[in-house]
Amino acid sequence: MATSGLLSRYARAMIDSAEAHGYPQEMIGQAVALSPDALRETAGFDSTTFCRVSRNVKLMMMDEFCGLTADPCEVGSFVRMCDRAVTAGSLGEALARAFRYYEGVTADIGFDLHVHPDVASVAMNIAHPELDRHRVQVEWWFLIWSRFAGWLVGEEIPLVAVEFPHPVSGPLEEYAEAFSGLSRFSRPSAQLVLPVSYLDRPIVRSRDDLRRFIEPQSIDLAQHAEVRRSLRSLLKERLRRQLQAEGALPSIEEVAESWHVSSQTLRRRLDTQFTSYRMLKEEVRREEAARLLREGLPVGEVSLRAGFSEPNGLSRALKTWAGMSPSQYRATAQQA
Repeated sequence: MATSGLLSRYARAMIDSAEAHGYPQEMIGQAVALSPDALRETAGFDSTTFCRVSRNVKLMMMDEFCGLTADPCEVGSFVRMCDRAVTAGSLGEALARAFRYYEGVTADIGFDLHVHPDVASVAMNIAHPELDRHRVQVEWWFLIWSRFAGWLVGEEIPLVAVEFPHPVSGPLEEYAEAFSGLSRFSRPSAQLVLPVSYLDRPIVRSRDDLRRFIEPQSIDLAQHAEVRRSLRSLLKERLRRQLQAEGALPSIEEVAESWHVSSQTLRRRLDTQFTSYRMLKEEVRREEAARLLREGLPVGEVSLRAGFSEPNGLSRALKTWAGMSPSQYRATAQQA
């Protein structure tokens, strides 16, 4: 999972929180097995390093929330939550059990499951957001819920949208890679939106499976060998490769023929995941444009290589997604 920028920010938030709570750098470095220079780095933490930092900072502070909330959360709480969820009959029941568990152990964060006719949403509330100056809690928890839910049912959840109450705080393409659905920023509330039909998916895991799952070796749960990837994810990967290689995107008829289905069948399958071929092409163009802007290419060249017919198309796309112009996004991404 190519999200080293996001993972580095999450790790930095945990390390900075430990320092703010009086833990000396030498003690932190020993706990997470990082040199003083590596501790000061703001980027470059891979998945394995992040998991080591996350595990050991929590153990050192005896707080699973790493000091980002008013009160600590007892170490072992996450495992106990997973144990309750894995014995549920369906994903909806598993999420309800998980949210009830955290309601009983903390008043600092809370989750609510809202069910609508076509979609369901997970809303997150934080009692003291001012304690999380890196603005990582919502992102981290939504990453956990999306990966954990996919693991429970054995297939990647095709997220419809993810809404964050804060401005974009990292590379847009990494948010897209991490959450698969459309990420929106500076929204009124924090929401993770998925097709409501997935709440009825049966749980396919056992407590024996859970013991292997909670080994903190990698956060890339979506690529677990036993988790089937969604059509949305597979198609975006196909489109991304072709855009980068050829500077153009194929028609839906071309994709359908290469997958040995009709274009009508492909459209219907995408519709069940609350997306369309046109929407996925727009997402891929935006993500590629964001990547190229971070590399410092001129806006005109970025627009051309990302498949926009005119520079204004790129400006409109970024304004809709991130709420900023290409030049503003470039400056923000380079600081992240």
